[in-house]
Amino acid sequence: MFVLGSLLCSFAQTSEQLIVFRIIQGLGGGMVAPIGIAMAFQISPPDKRGSIMGILGLPMLLAPILGPVLSGWLIEYVNWHWIFLINLPVGIVAFFMGKKYLPSAKASAKVKLDVVGAILAPIAFASLVYAVHEGGNNGWSDFSTMITLAIGITALLVFIRVELRQKQPLLELRTFRSVEFTRSIILAWVNMMALFGSILLFPLYLQQVKGLSPLDAGLLVIPQAIMSSIGINVGGRLFDKFGPRPVVFMGILSTVCSLFAMTQISVDTSTLVITICLAFLGLGQGLTMMQINTHVLKSAPKDLVSRVTPITTSAQQIVASFGITIITAYLSHQITAVQDIHNLSALSKAFSHTFYIPFGLAVIGLVLSLFLHKPKHE
Repeated sequence: MFVLGSLLCSFAQTSEQLIVFRIIQGLGGGMVAPIGIAMAFQISPPDKRGSIMGILGLPMLLAPILGPVLSGWLIEYVNWHWIFLINLPVGIVAFFMGKKYLPSAKASAKVKLDVVGAILAPIAFASLVYAVHEGGNNGWSDFSTMITLAIGITALLVFIRVELRQKQPLLELRTFRSVEFTRSIILAWVNMMALFGSILLFPLYLQQVKGLSPLDAGLLVIPQAIMSSIGINVGGRLFDKFGPRPVVFMGILSTVCSLFAMTQISVDTSTLVITICLAFLGLGQGLTMMQINTHVLKSAPKDLVSRVTPITTSAQQIVASFGITIITAYLSHQITAVQDIHNLSALSKAFSHTFYIPFGLAVIGLVLSLFLHKPKHE
C-alpha cells in the first residue's frame, strides 16, 4: 500500500488528489511501524533492548532530518514527483525481504477488528488537527473552527468510551492506568512535538531569511544527522547501563539549549551558529527519542506490548501533526503581522518568536524527565 500510494502521489495533478494518495501511503505505513517495533522489542534480549531499539530508531530519526537534503536537491534540479518515486525501489526491496525473512504467524480467529474505533479515531484526530490549524489562521471564534473542534472533541470522547468497553480495542487505552507508562508517553509526545516543530522551522528560516536554496538549506542539516546517529547509538548503550533518566535528561537539556539559542536569532546570525544549534538539537534527539520509546514499552504490561505499539506510533504521528500545525499557524500569524515581507529583520524576529514554542515544549520535557523510573516488573 505504501509503494502504491507513493506511485500514485507522483502522478497527482491537484492538491486534493495528493491528499487522497497520501492517505493510502499513511494506511500502509501505519500498519508496518507498530508491528516492526513490537517484533524488535519482543525478540531483543532484555539487557540489550536499549542498544537494539536505538539501531531500529536510527532511520526513523535520520529520515526527517536528511529528507530536506534529498528533497531540496530533487526540487532544485529534478522535480517534486521524484520525492515520491524514490520510495518505489526501497519499498519493493523491503516487500521481498519481508516475504522471505519475517517469521510467519498463525492467524487467530478470536481477533476481531474494532470497526467503531477505526471509524471514530480518524474523525476525532483529523477534526482536532484541522480545528487547531483553522483556529491559528482565522481565530477561535471562526465558524468552521468551532464546528470542527466540537466534532473532534465529541468524537474523541465517544472513541475513548468505546475503547475502554471493547475487549479487543483498536488502541489499548487501559495501559494508561500505569502511572509510569502515562508519564513516559506524555514525555514522548512533548519531545516529538518539539522535534518536528523545530525541524520545520530551521529550513524555512534558512530559505526565507538567509536566502539559501532548498539544497543549501538541506545540506546544513547534515551535522544534525551526524550528531543524531552518534547520540542514538551512545544513548542506547547508556540506557542499558544507567536506565532512562540520566540519558533522557542530558538529551533534552541539549535540545533546550539549542532551541533557546534559536529564540535569539536575527538576520545577522551566522550560518555557523545555526549549524551548531542544529548539531546540538540532533545530539539531543538522538539521546532521547528511541530511549523514551523503549522505556514506554518497558513500562507497559508484558502481555500488552504488541497492543501498546499502535498507541506509541499513531499517537506520536498525531501529536507531531498537532505540533507542526500549531507552530505553522503561529509562524503564519507572525509573518502576517510583518507588513513588509522584504524586511528581513522583522521576518527573522517572527521566526525567533516562533522558536519559543518548541523551546517551551522542550523545557516541559526536561522537567518530566526528572520523574522517570525503571519499571517495577523489569
